[in-house]
Amino acid sequence: MTGANAHPWSELPVLQDLCALLRTRLSGREVFRVAVGPNWLRLHFVGDERPGLVLSSRPGSNYTFPVQGTWSDAIKKALPVAKGHILGQQLTGSTLLHLGALPDDRIIALHFLTQDGSHLYVLHQLFGQRGNTTLLDHQNRLLWARHQIPHTLLTEIPTPETWQSGQATDAREEYFQEMRLLFKKRLAQDVFTQYHAAINKSNAACQRLVENLKQDLETANQGDQFRRWAEALAANLHLLKQGQETADIMDLQDGTPISIPLNPALSPAVNMQHWFRKASKADKGRQTIADNFQRNARLLHQQQNALEQLTDLALVEDDETKLSQLHQWAADHQELLPRPKPASQKRKHGPEEATRPFRRYLIEDKWEAWVGRNNKENDELTHRASHSKDIWMHAQGVAGSHVILRTAGKPEQIPRTVLVKAAALAALHCKAKHSKLVPVIYTEKRYVRKPRKSPPGLAVCIQEKSIDVQPGVAEGVCPI
Repeated sequence: MTGANAHPWSELPVLQDLCALLRTRLSGREVFRVAVGPNWLRLHFVGDERPGLVLSSRPGSNYTFPVQGTWSDAIKKALPVAKGHILGQQLTGSTLLHLGALPDDRIIALHFLTQDGSHLYVLHQLFGQRGNTTLLDHQNRLLWARHQIPHTLLTEIPTPETWQSGQATDAREEYFQEMRLLFKKRLAQDVFTQYHAAINKSNAACQRLVENLKQDLETANQGDQFRRWAEALAANLHLLKQGQETADIMDLQDGTPISIPLNPALSPAVNMQHWFRKASKADKGRQTIADNFQRNARLLHQQQNALEQLTDLALVEDDETKLSQLHQWAADHQELLPRPKPASQKRKHGPEEATRPFRRYLIEDKWEAWVGRNNKENDELTHRASHSKDIWMHAQGVAGSHVILRTAGKPEQIPRTVLVKAAALAALHCKAKHSKLVPVIYTEKRYVRKPRKSPPGLAVCIQEKSIDVQPGVAEGVCPI
C-alpha cells in the first residue's frame, strides 16, 4: 500500500502483533455501548476494567488502540457523540468473535455475533491521509461507511482463516501508548485550530466593519458642508445650466468662493435636492454611526485580546491541560465567537450516502445509482435523499423501484452508456423484470412531484423521456 502514515501501523509485522494483542484482550467480550462521532468510534466492552477500543479515521491520525475506563471531561467535550447511530443499533449487545489484519494490507477486521445470531463485520482502514470504516453484514452488504465511496478492500468480508496472526506480546504495548498520545495531541490541535479560525473570522469581520464605520463617520461629519452647498445652489439656480460638472459660486455664510461638484446628467434643481438629502442623512445618522463605531471599536479590542490569549494556549505542552484551557477560553469568550449556523434541512447533493438504506450500485467505477427497496424507501429516495439535478428513473406502466442516478449537479455529463445501465437496474427491480425489454422513463428529479395525500411510493413526472432496456445488472455495474 502507498500513502502510509508515519506511525507503527505502516509496519505490517507490528500491525499483526498488535492485532494479536487486541484479540487476546477483547475476543469473546460483549459490546455494551458504541460511541460514534465525526471520524472516530469507540467500542465499550463488558469487564471490570471497562475495556474499550478506539477506531480513529481523523485526517492524519488513522489509529486503532485500546483504552480503559472513561475519557476525561476535556476529551469528552472535544468528541461530540452522534445519537441513534446505526453502529450503536447494530453492534450493541453483540460479541466480538475475532479480530485481525487483512493479509498484506493495513486494514483491521472485527467479526461480531449479534444477539439474534447474525454476523457483522467492521473493517477499519489504516492507510491514506484520511482513513475509513465500514460495516458489512453476513451477505456482504454494505450497511454503513464513514466515507463514500470506500476502498474495495472495505466492501468484502474477509475469511477469518486468512487474517494474519502475530505474537500477542506485551512488549508491543508501547505502540498503543504512542497512539493514545498522538490521538490526544491531534485532538488538541484540531480544537485549537477550530477556535483560532472562529475568532480570526470574527476579528476580520469586525475590522472591516470598524473601517467602514470610520469612513461613514467622516462622511456624516460633512453634513454641514453639504447643506452649505445645497443652500448656495438654491440661491443661484437661475445662473446654472444642466451639463455643468461644477458650480463656481459664492458661499452664503461667509461670501467666499466655493466649487460645488454637480452631476452633469441632472438638472441644477435635482443636484440641489441631492445635496440637501446628503446633508439630512448625515445629520440623522451622525450619532448612530458614532455610537456604532465606538461599540465595534471596543469589540475589536476585546477580540484582539482574546486572540492573544488563545495564541498563548498553543504553547501548553500537556494535551489534556490544553484541551481544558481551550474549552474554558471558549466559554469565557463565547460572545466574541461566530454563532454556529443551524443545521440545514437541505443538502446540495443529498445526505451522506452511508446513512441511507437504499441499494447502491457503482456504474463504470464513477457513477452511483440508488434503488429503493419498498414504497417507503422510494418516497425517501425520491423526495428527500436526492438532488434536484439527479436523474430519476422508473419502469413505465408497472410497479417497481424508484432509481436515482447521482449526477453531482451535472446531468448533462452523464454518458449514454451509464444512462442505459442505470435504466437496466430500474427494469430489474420492477414487476416486468422477466420481460426481454422494459420501457423505462427518466427525467431530472426536479420534474418529479408527489401528489398531495398520495400513498407512499407514488410519484408523477413531467418532461420525461423513455428508453427500452434489458433488465439486469449490466457489465461495469457492481453493488456497493
